[in-house]
Amino acid sequence: GSDVHHGNGTQQAFYADPSILYVSLHRYDEGNFFPGSGAPNEVGRGLGKGYNVNIAWTGGLDPPMGDVEYLTAFRTVIMPIAKEFNPDIVLVSAGFDAVEGHDAPLGGYKVTAKCFGHLMKQLLKLAAGRVVLALEGGHDLTAICDASEACVNALLGNELEPLPEDMLHQTPNMNAMASLQKATEIQSKYWKSVKPYPALVSYALAESQKQEREETETVSAMASLSVDVEQSFSQEDTAVTQRHRSSE
Repeated sequence: GSDVHHGNGTQQAFYADPSILYVSLHRYDEGNFFPGSGAPNEVGRGLGKGYNVNIAWTGGLDPPMGDVEYLTAFRTVIMPIAKEFNPDIVLVSAGFDAVEGHDAPLGGYKVTAKCFGHLMKQLLKLAAGRVVLALEGGHDLTAICDASEACVNALLGNELEPLPEDMLHQTPNMNAMASLQKATEIQSKYWKSVKPYPALVSYALAESQKQEREETETVSAMASLSVDVEQSFSQEDTAVTQRHRSSE
């Protein structure tokens, strides 16, 4: 669910079902924002425990959540869990009242339509691109149209306008960090891919991309190093065998 309100009905329908992973990003404010459900510790029941993930934004609109916060939630919680779950199909409750243009009582968040396109592009990496969007609403027609267009563009595989460079160097606001820290702490009990480290959340996007690149480079360097070691061992073995033969 990408709506600013918690998808309480969907959560309830699959709360004990381990075959469905339900993820929702919503304004929560410690239960004081409508409908009041969707606490981060609502993780599922029985066999469904761990298959319900709530990114429950808190702290009101001081400041409002926007692109950086949503992109960070995808990077630190949603995409790692979704990849680990490895779905056959992705169904998106595409509610767009988190898009800028909605007044405070209806959300008050500042996610751009462009950002929704980029979030959609990430989801297309799952389930071999089998992604279905159900338009669920929003209250500002321009915002709904712009966000829908951005998502359809992503679905069509069109080139998306890149995110502004300065955004990649911003860290999420303090309230978002606290909300994500709580989510990672809770969900790391159920998912190996989620790290309960506040440090991961506080990285700017550019830093985390740099770190991921460095980790990949380290892994490939280690791999080539072990190949070299194996080769040098086999050469030594050959030399030892030859020495052994010559002494006979």
